[in-house]
Amino acid sequence: MAAPAAALRSIIDAALARLVAGEAAEAERSAKAVSALARAERELAEFEAASAANNDDGDEESRRAELRRRLTLFANADRAGAPPELLERIALTGSAE
Repeated sequence: MAAPAAALRSIIDAALARLVAGEAAEAERSAKAVSALARAERELAEFEAASAANNDDGDEESRRAELRRRLTLFANADRAGAPPELLERIALTGSAE
């Protein structure tokens, strides 16, 4: 991440120099480019994080099996009259302990 930050810093510095030199239009163009690049970098990072989170759980069948296990545990505890705190723990963690 240091390289993109350094590249953005150099563009910002160049835009500031243009502004000081009286080239307001060029400075604004550079500033807009920095803004667009920063936004694209952030969106890419968010996309990569979401993709990684979706892939960390393994294949689709294992996710279904885990969901069935949690639902069964929750339903059995609810039928047995478990207190709301235990049902909440099961819902949040998938564990009754």
